[in-house]
Amino acid sequence: MFMKNLKALHESMLNTLNAHGEAVEHQRFRSRQGGVTFECIFSTGETPYMLSLTSRGTAEQPQSEFFLFEVTDDYKIAGYFGDMYGRLAKLLSTNGGLSGNKLQPNDFLAELDANTPTKATQDNIPNPDEIIAGRPDITEEQEKPYWSHWTTPRSKADGSPGSVSPENRKKTAALLGSAALAYSIRVRMSSCWSPTPTHANWRPQD
Repeated sequence: MFMKNLKALHESMLNTLNAHGEAVEHQRFRSRQGGVTFECIFSTGETPYMLSLTSRGTAEQPQSEFFLFEVTDDYKIAGYFGDMYGRLAKLLSTNGGLSGNKLQPNDFLAELDANTPTKATQDNIPNPDEIIAGRPDITEEQEKPYWSHWTTPRSKADGSPGSVSPENRKKTAALLGSAALAYSIRVRMSSCWSPTPTHANWRPQD
């Protein structure tokens, strides 16, 4: 399904610069659908783009649920939810969101898109800890959301150069963005992380 507002939001993100003069690659927003409120993060520093939804706990269902949607570069999300369908249908039903009707993926996506802002703002750039809290699919050192430094991967047992793990590259892209991932690939270095804010800049210093 084509996500018109998500496209407009990305276009606005491209024209919204961070402190380093780069287009922002993360925006957060909320989407209330039925009786459920989702905390959403749109990330364009990954390929494909990612849209994460984390439900806010309620008295009926205190445990939050996480859903991750891939977004193509022409802003489409597949109307087939796969393994997510059952969990999402149960969540919405538990909180009165379905009103007795069957979950229709395209209707859900249409409502999600309608709730998506079309203007990016500095205030809606999530902090690293907010990103990792909303992305349990990032499996590397989930307790460490803050970038610390770059390091050369350990050499292999046969003495050949080590390689950056896919999990490390995924975390780099998800938390730091496409420029950091490109740098990691170019210099063949892994990102290292801290559990406390470092205020460190991953960018190479001239």
